[in-house]
Amino acid sequence: MRKVWRLALFLGILLGCYGGGSGTLHAQELQSYSKSAWNYLKTLTGFGPRNIGSFGYLKMIDLIQQVGAEYADEVEVQPFTHSGADGKILKMSNIRLKFKGTRKGPALLIGAHYDTRPFADEESHPALKKRPILGANDGGSGTAVVLTLARYLKNNRDRRAVDLVFFDGEDYGVKGSGENLLGSTHYANQLRKAGREDWPYAVIIIDMVGDRNLEIFKETHSMKSASWLVDLIYGTAEKMSIPQFRSQSKYTIYDDHYPFIGLGIPSVVLIDFDYPHWHKLTDTLDKCSPESMFSVFQVMAEILGEI
Repeated sequence: MRKVWRLALFLGILLGCYGGGSGTLHAQELQSYSKSAWNYLKTLTGFGPRNIGSFGYLKMIDLIQQVGAEYADEVEVQPFTHSGADGKILKMSNIRLKFKGTRKGPALLIGAHYDTRPFADEESHPALKKRPILGANDGGSGTAVVLTLARYLKNNRDRRAVDLVFFDGEDYGVKGSGENLLGSTHYANQLRKAGREDWPYAVIIIDMVGDRNLEIFKETHSMKSASWLVDLIYGTAEKMSIPQFRSQSKYTIYDDHYPFIGLGIPSVVLIDFDYPHWHKLTDTLDKCSPESMFSVFQVMAEILGEI
């Protein structure tokens, strides 16, 4: 009962502190989207670890495509392969859900990685290091928020087109191997080969936003690449009295936004990197909260009409 009461209070504060904007949602809608994000995360963690080729990974792909079939205007699967350091040829895929808008111009890309770490390399015990992580926060929370945005985008068209992209292989390789950001790097390379008319207007990556003690500081690559977008996101959060977004800068992170920065596309990552369970077996559902994920969803929904 205490969790339910806290969520109701949280929603009430949001409604009381913020009202009016074109993206503002009614109380009943607010609760439905918050429940959706949390239910998606419970479903994902119920699949187990979702490292490449695992049972949970295949179930995850099915879920993304099911959500796309229900809400998106078009679903596009972008298969690719990666030759691993161990000689294995890995089959991977990015999945894009395309949503039309009423406004002209290139689409906004909102992305998250859906794979989870195949080994718990931040564990101290050697035997534990070999086990795949559940990735409730790292891999799960960002995916859950982006999946929740799918229904919102179908019901709210007064905006530019939006592509929700689920990236594979972000968390695959060992430290220093260069075998990470695989899906976003492939996606960016394909854009490099295409004409600029196919490039997104901007990129927003959502990663590790489920932490119960969520604090999303400004990331330095994002500030250099798209200061105007960072200002819009954090300014919107401030107007909405959403405290999880912190105005200070703190991190310099190579995440799925980085390959797009290399193309000169304005790109931002929203991430809380102060997470003690990062790449550990303890990255489980009980370390996450619906309030944290919903705070990010609320800001994202609000800025869509401003970009």
